[in-house]
Amino acid sequence: MAMNHDFWLFREGERAYTDYSDLLPRQDAPVSLDDDVLRYFGDTLAWIPTFNPAKNEQGNGLNWWGPTIIHQTGGILFHRVWTSWAQLFASGPQQLRLQGDFTWQWPFDESQHLVNENHLHLLGSYEHLEMDRDWLVRMLTTLAWFGEQATTGEFFILHLGI
Repeated sequence: MAMNHDFWLFREGERAYTDYSDLLPRQDAPVSLDDDVLRYFGDTLAWIPTFNPAKNEQGNGLNWWGPTIIHQTGGILFHRVWTSWAQLFASGPQQLRLQGDFTWQWPFDESQHLVNENHLHLLGSYEHLEMDRDWLVRMLTTLAWFGEQATTGEFFILHLGI
């Protein structure tokens, strides 16, 4: 089962921030990113002012396991972050290979508990995320456009976490 994050753009007043349950089973979100890919961008997403409608509280960053609203307050930074990533990745090779999470290989022998740096590969390895550059740049550019629309105050972005 894919663990995706879906992003939707709605006009303010078109639906309540808490009205998203009908979108959960849908497979047609304008932008849908795998959890591992979105986590690659996680540090910069934590800068964005957001609203969690499930808890009715302001915060920063995405609610990884639920809904997040990005409205005018966070739209400017949302736009800047995604525009910057899109421009950066547009310069990359056609097939991108990004470093993902470190995966531990458990259990390992007692003799491997204390190893030097040259032997770290015995304990695990980094996953690699491979994807088409042009597809990723299109997704990031769409997210940047969503942020630009949100800055007007006429729209909001709904993120649905995994």
